[in-house]
This record gives sequence, C-alpha cells and structure tokens, in this order.
Amino acid sequence: MLVQFKFNNFKCFKDETLLNLVASNYFKEESDNLISTPFYSVVKTVAVYGANASGKTKLFLAFDFMRDVILHSANNVNSNIWQQKYDPFRLNIQSREASSSFETVFIIDGIQYRYGFELDKTQIHTEWLFRKKTKEINVFYRDEEGIEYNSVYVNKKIAETLKDAKMVRDNALFLSALSVWNDNTASLISNWFYESNILSTSIDNYMGFSLNRLDSPMKSNILSLMQEADIGIEDIRANEVPIENVPDEVKRLLPKEAIFGKIYNGVKTLHKVYDENHLPVGREEFTLEVDESYGTVKFFALSAPIIDTLQKGKRLFVDEIDHGLHFDLLVALIRLFNSPKTNPYNAQLIINTHNVRLLDEGIFRRDQIYITSKNSYGEAILKSITDFSKLKLRKDSKIGDLYRDGKLGGVPYLAEFGLSLESK
Repeated sequence: MLVQFKFNNFKCFKDETLLNLVASNYFKEESDNLISTPFYSVVKTVAVYGANASGKTKLFLAFDFMRDVILHSANNVNSNIWQQKYDPFRLNIQSREASSSFETVFIIDGIQYRYGFELDKTQIHTEWLFRKKTKEINVFYRDEEGIEYNSVYVNKKIAETLKDAKMVRDNALFLSALSVWNDNTASLISNWFYESNILSTSIDNYMGFSLNRLDSPMKSNILSLMQEADIGIEDIRANEVPIENVPDEVKRLLPKEAIFGKIYNGVKTLHKVYDENHLPVGREEFTLEVDESYGTVKFFALSAPIIDTLQKGKRLFVDEIDHGLHFDLLVALIRLFNSPKTNPYNAQLIINTHNVRLLDEGIFRRDQIYITSKNSYGEAILKSITDFSKLKLRKDSKIGDLYRDGKLGGVPYLAEFGLSLESK
C-alpha cells in the first residue's frame, strides 16, 4: 500500500511536496476508511482539491513520471522516455537548471520500503532503497562514486555482473536494471509501481482496458456494477470485427500479436423494449459511444480499472473523477474503497476533484483531504487540511463551508472576473 509520496522541482512544484497517507491519531471518525499496518494506520482514499491550474493534475503526473522512470529506464528501446517527460520548475532561474528528486514509501507484505532517486535532464545522480520490518536497513545506495548494496537483499551475482560489465547506464536506475535481470527484491518493487495506475482525464487512455475485459470473467462484475448504477443497461458486449474486414492500412498499424487475436471497434449495450402496456417484449442494441450519455461512457471506462484495483489491492489515481458522473454515483464509487466489504484487499483510491459537495457528505476524514494552490511566483503548494492549525478544526467543523469561503485556499479569486467586458 502507498504510505507517502514526496518530490521536488517537477512541473509547477518547485519546493518539496509531500502527499502523506498516514492517518492522524487525532481523528477517530470513519475508522473503516483506514488500513491497519504494523507501523501505523493508512487511509484508503484521498481527495485533492484546488482551483484550475493549481497543480492537482501535475501532482499525479509527478507520480506517473517516477513510475515511468522505474519501468522504462533500463529498457533499451524506451530508455530515454523519462528524459522526454522530464520537466523541472521553469519559472525560477535556479530550479530550471537544478535536479529533481522523487521518493515513495510503501508497504508490501508487512515490510515497509522507502525508494527514491535524484536526477536531472541527462542522468541519475543518486538512488536509494531501504526496507523496514523492525528497524530501517539500507538495501542499496547509488551515487556518482558507485553502487553499494546489501547482499542479504540484493542478488550478489546479478549485482556484480551489472557493475563489472558497466550495464547500469547514467540514465538508467539500478533498481530497473536489477529487475530486468529478475532480482527478487527489485522485481517486487517494480511490480508494485506497475500495479499503481494513473487515469488521466482522457477516457481514451483507459477505455481499451475495460473493453478488453468484456471478453474475460470480469465481464459479470462490470455488468453488475453498471446495472447497480441504475442506467438502464441490460447487457453489454464488445463489438468484435473479423480480422479479414480490417483494412490493410489499419492492419499495418496493429501489433503483430493483434493479428492473431481479437479486434474490437466499440461496445454494444442492450436495453429493454416495451409494448403499449409497458411490458417487456424484447431488447434493442445501442452503440455505447454514439447512443449513450458521456457519463455512461465514462462510468464504463472506469468500471474495469476500479474492479481490478479492488480485487487485487492495487493503487488507483483518477484525474478529475467527477467529470461526467452524477454526484450520488461518485459518492457510491468512493464508498466502494472505504468499505471493508467491497475493499477486503485494502486497495487505495487517490482522486482530484472540484466537487465541493463531497466535503459535506462525511465520506472523508479530515486527514484524507488535500488542497493545492499557487503563490504569486507560480509555485504550486500541496497542503493537508490538517495543516491549517489556525482554524482549530473540530469534529463538527464544516469543511465544505470553509473551503467555499476560501479559508482553506485552493479557490480562484474572481472578484474582478468579467470587469473587462463591461461597457465603458
């Protein structure tokens, strides 16, 4: 599970930024929202609020960037993918030439790991991994002078081979190289990042995942979830296209394995048809992308990632989750993660949203809410509402009202909005 994510000098974040999921001992409400660990309790869900362009999406992109470096830096084909995405804070003459650091703390099978690295636009400068069962132990440390590792936790044969052959490039992580060579610890950690997914605002980026799951046992879960959402769909299926009907110019763009698999070009939904007495007499087939609402399309696209995350105890980041979804449905989705009945494997959901009504619903503890804002120098700042000590938050504090009133920051200043359009 994710414990905390810390980084600096990336996108609109100049200074050190911390997203901390460790629960506060001060708050006792909503205990179902917590995961108990040997070290502390961790929250299952987090909501990030803030005005437009305040850094909500960039926060998610920072974690996505760290994930990309881990998964691709040792790959000979995509080794420079992180250099193409690297983007330090550019509104300061020092930071745009400085390095950036990323660190994540997480727990796997009762053991806490702390992994991170520092890099700039050309190379990895330092890299570290620690583990903790009772006390924290250094697994490896890498800097410009070399690599030191603990052979109890790192395969010595693999590590020495990589070092002797100078196979750890300046722009590749030692962790990633170890993972490619199937070192157990490195593979475990790389897989943890692989199973931590980030969904952008574009449905196209994850629609294919849900579409492909319609040809798997997960289909029954997807259909049940859509029926329980009360959107009138009786059945749903992927629309398969025979490979011989695919134009040659399209075939050339497909991966080789797709030619021998199944090709889909959309989703079909089935609705009941009624007679004049409102008795069901059949079913009508609709095209999801054409005939259904945007909210229905969005919900279908989200369904498989949500089910997969819950069933496998993964982490899921969703950018602007509220876009297109009814408020009650949004609340129901968040409750899936907070409830031990629907989330027995302690999956985690991190969202950003503009929906202030969620703050009035009582589904989040105060240590589950973060606010992004920007100062006058264009620097984004992330704060937990528990950091607003001057407000003396009580159990009966109206968080939604405080946010609407601007006392928590994260809302745009609009007092002069529209003045430029007034008649002179």
